[in-house]
Amino acid sequence: MTDIQQAPLAQELRDYIAETFLYMHPEVDLKDDDQFLELGVIDSLGFVELVDEVQTRYGITVDDVEITEENFGSIVALVAFIEAKRAA
Repeated sequence: MTDIQQAPLAQELRDYIAETFLYMHPEVDLKDDDQFLELGVIDSLGFVELVDEVQTRYGITVDDVEITEENFGSIVALVAFIEAKRAA
């Protein structure tokens, strides 16, 4: 697992994923670098919901071409994407 466990952004995202998606998958012990789609934690509709939440919560604009598993596929990916957007 990647060493972002204590980062406030990672914890916020972890909490959101747990509250919004993981209650339907109590058997999943999600790690920060686990792939949401691969594990079945988030489906395509959930992906849209996640993108909307990231835009609203963090005040960033996500272009259609940025909606990829590389940017939204895991907590590690989300943290990197959000931090990069904030820095831009």
